Amino acid sequence: MRKPKPCAKLESWAVVPSGNIATYKELKAGHLLVGRVYGHPRIAEGSFIFSSPILRLDARANIAETNNTAYLLGEASREYKAWSERAGAAA
Repeated sequence: MRKPKPCAKLESWAVVPSGNIATYKELKAGHLLVGRVYGHPRIAEGSFIFSSPILRLDARANIAETNNTAYLLGEASREYKAWSERAGAAA
């Protein structure tokens, strides 16, 4: 039986296509999250992380689930919000 996934809060987050491409993407499955993580059982508070690819999104609850963790999305980064407004993407 598989253990339940840890849940953590992600602040100052953004969405990127991969760990080595410096561009933003819309919030959808297949992309990665980056940001500061809080409340994760194995990662230090406030650490900057790259997630594994997003598997599922719950827009109503503001939760993005990856292979290993469910992230409660807090405030998006200022830069990502500005990009999103320019691109017309939902952040």
